[in-house]
Amino acid sequence: TDNYYQYPLKNKVMKLKYIITSVFVLATVLNVACSDRDNYTIPKGSFEEKPIVPPVKVETSKVDGKWRLLVDGQELYVKGAACNNFYAEAADFGANVVRTYGVSDKSKAILDAAQEKGLYVNFGLYIKRETDGFDYNNAAAVKAQFDEMKATVERFKDHPALLVWSIGNEAEASYTNLKLWDAINDIAKMIHETDPNHPTTTTLASSNVNHIKNIIEKAPHIDILSVNTYAPNLPGVLGNLQSAGWTKPYMITEFGPRGTWQMNPEPERVLSWGGLVEQTSSEKEADYLKAYQENIAVNKDNGCLGSFVFLWGYQTHGEVLTWYGLFDKKGYTFPAVDAMQYAWTGSYPKNRAPVIATRNDILMNGKKAEDAIIVSPNSSNEAKVTATDPDGDALTYDWMIMKEKTASSDGSLPDGITGLIDDNTKKEITFKAPSTVGNYRLIVFVRDVKNKKVASAVIPFSVQ
Repeated sequence: TDNYYQYPLKNKVMKLKYIITSVFVLATVLNVACSDRDNYTIPKGSFEEKPIVPPVKVETSKVDGKWRLLVDGQELYVKGAACNNFYAEAADFGANVVRTYGVSDKSKAILDAAQEKGLYVNFGLYIKRETDGFDYNNAAAVKAQFDEMKATVERFKDHPALLVWSIGNEAEASYTNLKLWDAINDIAKMIHETDPNHPTTTTLASSNVNHIKNIIEKAPHIDILSVNTYAPNLPGVLGNLQSAGWTKPYMITEFGPRGTWQMNPEPERVLSWGGLVEQTSSEKEADYLKAYQENIAVNKDNGCLGSFVFLWGYQTHGEVLTWYGLFDKKGYTFPAVDAMQYAWTGSYPKNRAPVIATRNDILMNGKKAEDAIIVSPNSSNEAKVTATDPDGDALTYDWMIMKEKTASSDGSLPDGITGLIDDNTKKEITFKAPSTVGNYRLIVFVRDVKNKKVASAVIPFSVQ
């Protein structure tokens, strides 16, 4: 060791010679051992190779005078689900397109899963709304939003599951600044220049004639008009489009039963304290099927390219968290999913969801929801539900009580208040009212556990 440090240069040279000699010997051995190296065959399975699937060419075109959506030259009528969960499962029930609302860290996974299941994606590009504080007079903010949208388009434009770009969702809600439409048109124009394979749409909160006229005038790069609309307003969409002078195709991008914001025509379902009377899951099922059959499918030759049922998943916001949602939080399907399978395929599933036929089939203290039930704090009460299963499957019962307008941390339905219901697993229950004055909802889920199907019914009540 002492000699090594005493003569550092000499020893480093000796060490280098040793390394060079070792490398030469190793190379000689390898050269002899691999003399047939040019004929070496790579074993099968050494590398996982997947063919690169190109993007599809999507366009709107008139065929025999009727608007059609063409994918690589073949007609695609949109049988869609507006999703916040269970995207890939939509294919199992006959859907062919899923709708997203904005870009997230799940966007790539959603596209990939859709491709695997043979689904296409109506890809949401969420733009900011004036009602949420965005200023369309702020050129820098508008430019930043444009750049963000362009980056997203460039990232996903070649994905084979991509069907259409949807610019904004109800961006016109409570707006006043017409520059909104300029911004939307600029994004649509950019998409046409960046991605010639996929058309553009923008989604309105209604079929307001003036809003449609503004799009005609200010956003000519929009190829398809999309409208979110619910039971009482859906029948009027086509007439409003025609009145506005819209001549391009359209889609219904959300539909379902009457919304919580549309209850004035049914005053008996608005209780004295403001509580809203909800339909049973079977009543909702009937509304979904009627909407599809009477106001969507029949308008295929009137420019309607298809639709998206709302909501494929479960609610994570809204005034009443059980109002929409075709799944419960366990992933069980409500009767409306059966209805949509029938609408999309012409056949119901082999196993059907449980039935709670009407609101008369859930009673609290012998009264139905419309009777505006008021009880005292800590009072003793009873409730019962009448449910059946079309296939004779065993049913389980799951009752809960929640305070109005409360939610879990993710915005979804919260757990029920504990300690109130004596046994929440029976079709008939007894329970104590909460000790705190306020407004509540009594909810029952009736499940066919074996087949992952569920029905529900609700009674609002007030503790005074």
